[in-house]
Amino acid sequence: MSSEFGRRFGRAVAAVACLAFLTAARTAVVPLPETVIPKESEHPLREPFTVRKGDVVLRGEILETEIVTVDAPISVAIAKFTDNVAAGTRLEPVLASQRTERLTGTDGRMYCGENQRTRSKFGEYMIGNWFSKYDTEVRFCFVDGDGDRRLDRVFLSGAKDKAEQGAIPIEPVPYTVRMMQPDDTHGEFELRVEKFKPETNQMTMRLYLRRNGQDASYSYVFTVDALGGHQTYPEFKTNPRKKPYPVVFSDILGAEVEVMSVDAAQGTAQVKVNRPIRMQMFKPISITYQYIFIYY
Repeated sequence: MSSEFGRRFGRAVAAVACLAFLTAARTAVVPLPETVIPKESEHPLREPFTVRKGDVVLRGEILETEIVTVDAPISVAIAKFTDNVAAGTRLEPVLASQRTERLTGTDGRMYCGENQRTRSKFGEYMIGNWFSKYDTEVRFCFVDGDGDRRLDRVFLSGAKDKAEQGAIPIEPVPYTVRMMQPDDTHGEFELRVEKFKPETNQMTMRLYLRRNGQDASYSYVFTVDALGGHQTYPEFKTNPRKKPYPVVFSDILGAEVEVMSVDAAQGTAQVKVNRPIRMQMFKPISITYQYIFIYY
């Protein structure tokens, strides 16, 4: 692991609290964020080019930050849960809060298996519902406590009962880590020209998240740097009545895009990319609303 990636990883770990574990006293984990890197563009940096509606201004490629597979089989049992993890099985890298570390009595690099509640309908029935002793997601999470690339402890993520939350030792199992691998969904970010407004000479750009060639919805993108957590919202709109051109958007996932001039009547604009998207971990956040209707 490079020192630069190590710093980014440390910042991501430090930002777990920002991702808000909305849980009570239980062993919760969250997936390790993906990484976005700049994608090569046909337009050189700091050189103006003309764009129209639908054109892509810049791109970022999405990578899997870590891909982890076990090198030997693992058999594990905690409470009513058992699992046999075959050699070559992929585990999901996760982050844990300090509270989870206290509850489990362990820390280190953590990797989790599949949700035990969804392995079978019978198992789901036996485990019970949300109000049982377990959360809606229950997973065996394996821990490399000393960084020797061997998993030596395991705990049950999603257990609400304190008696079932502690990590237990296992026979050390080696595992393989591959860093910065292509995303399974061929994910990428695209900053596109969304529309022009002739009556005010405005231009709107939108940051699209794409998975498997399709646009994926999100409310904002959460990223972390040395100053803390940041939110990047998808829409970037000029307003020449308040700020004449050129207009600079200085932080689009770390990129700087300058809108030099706009001819909304003709549907064109002159733009240049002064700085590409910055390599960083990110998490797309989708905000959902639940409405409760009371009849009386």
